Amino acid sequence: MQTVLASAVADDLPLMLPGRPEMRYDFPKAWRNFKELVKDKEDTSLVTPIFEALPWRGIYDAALAFLKSERGQAIRRSEPSLVTLLDNHEELRKLPAGSLAHVYCDFMEREGLSAQGLVDELDKNRPPEMYWNDQVSWYFNRMRDTHDLLHVLTGFGRDALGEQCVLAFTYSQQPALAYLFLGYAGALEIRKHPVKVPVLRERCFSR
Repeated sequence: MQTVLASAVADDLPLMLPGRPEMRYDFPKAWRNFKELVKDKEDTSLVTPIFEALPWRGIYDAALAFLKSERGQAIRRSEPSLVTLLDNHEELRKLPAGSLAHVYCDFMEREGLSAQGLVDELDKNRPPEMYWNDQVSWYFNRMRDTHDLLHVLTGFGRDALGEQCVLAFTYSQQPALAYLFLGYAGALEIRKHPVKVPVLRERCFSR
């Protein structure tokens, strides 16, 4: 895919810097890192190279279309960092009891998680040349930062099967091949152990 350079919509950051890599598939790289992830499913840092190897090929077009819209820029200006918003539980708990904000805080506190913690884990294997100070990075980061929200919204837990289900569900929103790869390859790994759920049936990957 040809890299697109557009003029900045806002004055603070360029819309998309030149020189971003093309989205290409590298199946051997994805498989190597998946096998390491199977050894330790808690090592979230291994997810980053899998997504680099099996990206969403149309992600630049999707990002630019959103960022060129009035709604996209309004969201970006009002919420420059979703991590900051999500980790401010004190403010989130000022919203009505029973709201998504409260359920999210309950989930994160119960699991001992934070939005910043996910960022730190994913950045462990992120090479320096993959950091870009532009608005497209904000779009990419926002998709990353919604992962734990999707656990809450779908009702899928953080066990091995729950993670596969959330990843497979996310593919319908963000069609990176890595989501399908992790969802179904992970399900095949789960089947190697005694389980009482139909891990490869459609209903396990949709709600």
